[in-house]
Amino acid sequence: MRSLLACFVLTAAAACSPFNPELGETPYLCGTEDPVCPEGYTCQDTGSGRMVYLGEGGMITVDAAVPGFQCADDGILNGPSGNDSRDHAYFLPPNMPNITLGPLSICPEGDLDHYSVQIPAMGNLEAVATWDSGSPIMVKILGAGGQTLNNGVGNGERSTRAFVANLPAGIYYVQVSADPSVKNNYKLSVKVN
Repeated sequence: MRSLLACFVLTAAAACSPFNPELGETPYLCGTEDPVCPEGYTCQDTGSGRMVYLGEGGMITVDAAVPGFQCADDGILNGPSGNDSRDHAYFLPPNMPNITLGPLSICPEGDLDHYSVQIPAMGNLEAVATWDSGSPIMVKILGAGGQTLNNGVGNGERSTRAFVANLPAGIYYVQVSADPSVKNNYKLSVKVN
């Protein structure tokens, strides 16, 4: 109330912008006294004891609350249904034969990420997952029916590469995962030639 009064007083002398309560969906730390967050927002625990406020439809984490580990925000690629299965795979743009996505995340433990790749004519498909630290990320190339065409091989440099040559035109999938007890962030490069 004091700030509105100050704004009213200052308006007579100079220009003053009143507080705009539209903050979007980004999380902000909650206050310690009432009101703890602006009207139309809710205060939620992030899973680590940190309280943030969000607008309606806001998200605290990427796939799930993961205390102690900061997951990369791959929510746009996950979409509303997640990209946890071939049926909900993220479709890579067919007109980009070489694309790198990231940062992405395997979060929570046991998460699977699927990416759909269209090969317009007979060609090769390569998928490389890289990570900065932590446990290894695995990558596979799957056929349209979900059969494994190639299990990626790690090279000891925090990357795993899967490659299949001479694939007929069609839809294929790149699956990224980790051991069941692992969560980690990664980048994915996919090349069609």
